[in-house]
Amino acid sequence: MEFSIYKQSISRDDFIANIREKGLHRIGEPRHYESKIEVDGEEIIEEVTVDFFFKLEDDKVLEIDWASYWNRFFEVSADDSKTVETAFGIIIITFSDRVYSISMGRGYIFASKAAEVEFGFDIAEIIHDEESVEVKSARFFKKAKSRSLTQYNASSFVTNEIGESHELLVSKINLKDKYSNLLLYKYTEKMKFGSAVKIVVDNYQPEEVLDIVLELNYLLNNEEKSGSLPRMQLIKANEDHAPLIADLNRNLIGDIKANNSSVSLSYFVEEDGDVFVNPLADSEIELIYKKSYVLDKFTVASIGEKLTEIGCEEIDKVSIRTINDSNKIPLMKLVDYRIRLNSKEYCLYRGKWATFNDSYIDYIEKEIARVNEYIVLDEEYNITNSRLEEGRRTQHSDTEKYDQVQYDEYPYNIYLEQKYNYQLLDRKKLNNRFPTVEFADLYDKDEKELIHVKIGSTADFRYCIQQSLHSVEIFNSHDDVLQEYEITDVKKISILLVTGLQRIFNSDGSVDFSNINSIYFKIELIEWFMKVITLGYTPEIKIAKK
Repeated sequence: MEFSIYKQSISRDDFIANIREKGLHRIGEPRHYESKIEVDGEEIIEEVTVDFFFKLEDDKVLEIDWASYWNRFFEVSADDSKTVETAFGIIIITFSDRVYSISMGRGYIFASKAAEVEFGFDIAEIIHDEESVEVKSARFFKKAKSRSLTQYNASSFVTNEIGESHELLVSKINLKDKYSNLLLYKYTEKMKFGSAVKIVVDNYQPEEVLDIVLELNYLLNNEEKSGSLPRMQLIKANEDHAPLIADLNRNLIGDIKANNSSVSLSYFVEEDGDVFVNPLADSEIELIYKKSYVLDKFTVASIGEKLTEIGCEEIDKVSIRTINDSNKIPLMKLVDYRIRLNSKEYCLYRGKWATFNDSYIDYIEKEIARVNEYIVLDEEYNITNSRLEEGRRTQHSDTEKYDQVQYDEYPYNIYLEQKYNYQLLDRKKLNNRFPTVEFADLYDKDEKELIHVKIGSTADFRYCIQQSLHSVEIFNSHDDVLQEYEITDVKKISILLVTGLQRIFNSDGSVDFSNINSIYFKIELIEWFMKVITLGYTPEIKIAKK
């Protein structure tokens, strides 16, 4: 037998009204119970009001599909139906203006509607035993993982990964000695944590369950969380969340119009399996809001100016497309944005609002601190007008060897090729098996190092990271793929980021990626870093100034 304990976000009267609307009816009269727990020798007493609501749906006779198929195959006429009876039960526990509920049968459908989604994991961060995690289900917010994954491990610790948000945890619990008299000690073997706390028992007394609710409430309000369970929750676009989403949208459009540094644009977004790439500077971009408007550039500043000019206040109704392309992308899907509102952190995830807890941020910042140790600030790579001109002269002097393109990155790579005797791979797509993949921009023969180069800001860096990640995964699996470039050995994987972003530099001149607001950038950079190390290469991040 098992029961799930939820913490409700609404009052007892409102919760009762909600479940009455769903057809649940009261069983008996409200009961009053004196709940007692003992903590470190001190007795804590609460007067508890308890309500019981129940619903039994009408019996249904349903056909058993699999039985029907095989009955026909064996040419028999047997009864292939079943009688289904569905029961819903909810116990409501109220004390000190706090409302908890216990769901039974299919009562969780209604108990979870107005429940605090963080409750189960808040409790888990206090009492779960990190070394005895048996099941962990998580959603991933990164490119190289499927969107959800469940791990099972009954003999060792199930590890955390960057970009994951926990959805379910099954583990033993670990309580301090001062809680030795709590009833929870009976259930140290295994508990389940999600939005609720689920306890599995052979049998129990109702009074014990009520006392356990008081114990959980005490722990929630008197113990520090471990901070080891990162969580991100997508905000559902429904009536309850409409005011919050409206506030977030207002802040977003305000920061776009103000060209606030907290807003950046993505180079790409997955759209029905395709990749929408930020158009090159010579491509005309249209902003769509009631009608189309041509943008000067695809930048936050240009978009903000246009939104101000046309008096737009509905950011969720704005789209972007390239000229002569019928496909348009909602602007919010192309925006990378994070904000703290009413003491909670929010960000955009694929155009939808999401919130994440402090553990999520702390975990990412801890991993970014590791990545910072692999940053090399090298001003020998700084980009200047004279170096660009030198690269362009070389480019124009040999039209057979070099493509005659206009963007700055290509002559800059040519300059580096000449100065350091690198092998130029920029715009070289010679591989027949992977004709669209640019495996790097440069190759350093001495260091056996592949280097991807990007000039710009956060959105450009994210694109560079994805290019490097994609290429390293391919040539690690196909070790002969670089032979067409006469490259037979790779030991180091680098990204060279050339930027005018001042916020990544500390006052002492060192580089610190924790100063960048973009959660996407940090998750993708850490993912790249971990992948490169896991595959046996040495990662390096070169930073130069523009």
